[in-house]
Amino acid sequence: MSVEQKLQQRGYQLLDELTVNRSLAAKFFFLATGGFFLFLPTFLAIYAFFIGTSQDIDFAFSQVQGWLGTLLLIVLTIVLHELIHGAVMSIYGGKPRYGVGLSHFVLPYAYATSSKVFTRNQFLQITLAPFVLISVLGVLLMVLLRIPWLAIALAINAAGATVDMWVSTIVWRYPRHILAEDTAIGLRIYGKSGDRRVAHSANNLFWSFLTGFAISMVVIWIGLGFVLPVILSILGIKTLTLGIPDTPLSLYQYQRTDDGGFRSSIQFINVLALSSAVGLIYGINNSKSKTK
Repeated sequence: MSVEQKLQQRGYQLLDELTVNRSLAAKFFFLATGGFFLFLPTFLAIYAFFIGTSQDIDFAFSQVQGWLGTLLLIVLTIVLHELIHGAVMSIYGGKPRYGVGLSHFVLPYAYATSSKVFTRNQFLQITLAPFVLISVLGVLLMVLLRIPWLAIALAINAAGATVDMWVSTIVWRYPRHILAEDTAIGLRIYGKSGDRRVAHSANNLFWSFLTGFAISMVVIWIGLGFVLPVILSILGIKTLTLGIPDTPLSLYQYQRTDDGGFRSSIQFINVLALSSAVGLIYGINNSKSKTK
């Protein structure tokens, strides 16, 4: 007897099913990439906040043993992420299975799954636990041991959890009594008579992210590159820094020159971070309003 048939005997019916197809895999890969550029400066900013802005937070590949060290860091982060998923599944009676794959030759992924169905709140804990635990413990290690390159691992973990976060925003909007079944490449949600499918759209999430990202990029570049320098010159302001001065977290620096002109610089990665943040927030909010 299938899981769905067993649940039907308990008064549950299939409400929603999320399955990753080729188009969706490509969009999630793009969203995760945007998430990385958002979270890397975020974790570096947290590091700078705790150790003091006078500290140097630059790092180079030589400090993480080159590309090989970076690759190992990525693999270990992914493994830990999935082990945490599995550990929380075990707490709630599941028997986790682990694996890796390449969704439609587009999106590489690792997974932890279980044949057991979970309640809404159990599923939310399973889904979000790796992001929360690795972020909190990673920041503590990064600050206490003064190893800023751990921000790379934390950003990779958070970027990989972008899809987890989106799925969680969907599941959270269902009643507490619903049941969720992880299918390794998707999710099934079961509810009782009278429950309704929550409106969501992965396509709308993606295109809204792109819209928010693009508009933010244009506004930031025009604002910082043209409008703000003119305003500062008119006001007679000699210097201005947005962000943490003399660190990679300095978003914008402006300085008047002796001949009446000015010099300004913009940190591109931080522009990406701000644009990604706006895009993700706008995308997640808009994905609730349309169903496809």
